[in-house]
Amino acid sequence: MAPNFDVDHLMSLYIDPDKQLPVAETQCLHRVHIIRDIWTIPAGSKVLEIGPGQGDCTLVLAAAVGEQGHVDAVDPCDLDYGSPWTVGQAQAHIAAGPFGPRISFIQADPLSHLASTSTVYDYVVLFHCLWYFDSPARIAALFAVLAPKTHAKNILVAEWALEAELPAQVPHVLATLARANLEARNPASEANIRSAASPAWLKGCFEGLGVGVKREETVLPPEGLLDGIWEVGAVLKEEFVGDVRRCCGDERQELAVLGIRDALVAAVKGLEGGMKGVRSMQVWVAEF
Repeated sequence: MAPNFDVDHLMSLYIDPDKQLPVAETQCLHRVHIIRDIWTIPAGSKVLEIGPGQGDCTLVLAAAVGEQGHVDAVDPCDLDYGSPWTVGQAQAHIAAGPFGPRISFIQADPLSHLASTSTVYDYVVLFHCLWYFDSPARIAALFAVLAPKTHAKNILVAEWALEAELPAQVPHVLATLARANLEARNPASEANIRSAASPAWLKGCFEGLGVGVKREETVLPPEGLLDGIWEVGAVLKEEFVGDVRRCCGDERQELAVLGIRDALVAAVKGLEGGMKGVRSMQVWVAEF
């Protein structure tokens, strides 16, 4: 049976889907495009997903692998994290649904999981998760374990590209750089952006381990993918300025971060519609 990527069907498997539309629908479309049209993960595959969160990508992966495949979704995240539904509630809802038998949600550090399992996966998927890592060293450590291809035959990465094809995407790039510079000075950070690794850095990390990229491209996300607006809005809040003054160790550091924020203010002001005109930046999609 061919995989069913019907977005309405996938959306029906979300926890309380009516309240999440249309935001979650666009997130789903974004993931379907990359998983179905670019990666073309075949039915029957064994997939390790790192950083599933509430399972947005997990559902699409489960659709791809079908009844004969399986997705192990590993995340160290606190199950009480998230609103209005927690990670634990969202994962439990998915696990109790029709895709439940083909998904295992595992609360564990990815490195610990890889050390404890003998499973050889067809694919390991890193979908918008690497920037959550608390340091580049943690990313490099994961890559070092994955590089020999003893745990997975193929490594698939989708991450923000730090690239703007359209003027409307520039604010998202600037907001990311401002946030990344702030969180680099905040050891206790729990922000969504802690290690804003660029595609060049990620490729260089793998290449240093003897693993070259098989294919790569950058993708324009669909309109309505609101990550850019969310990130820009957070950086434009006065709370961000207060955090900068609290975390930066001297005036030069503070000036550098607030300078990026000032550039962001100007970029948003230059868009037709202001904040409503902001679009999410390009997404880098790669296979190693």
